[in-house]
Amino acid sequence: MEREMARDVAIRLDGMLMGARANLDGIAHYMKNNLSADEYSGLVLSIGAAMSALIDISSDLHSRFSNITPKELLPPGG
Repeated sequence: MEREMARDVAIRLDGMLMGARANLDGIAHYMKNNLSADEYSGLVLSIGAAMSALIDISSDLHSRFSNITPKELLPPGG
């Protein structure tokens, strides 16, 4: 029998995803400061794709549990 994801699990996963995105952002900044422009441009697209995939997962969690969406991401008046 399948069980549905609990809200607390979704919150924990979303926090972990935010941490992973922050780490990827740090990697991208480090690469920009330490690689040639050619090396950086060849690798940063992969970092962006990974970040995009993580954002997709967070978006799915937010659509399932609208009350876990951080207030900074809510529309004005939301």
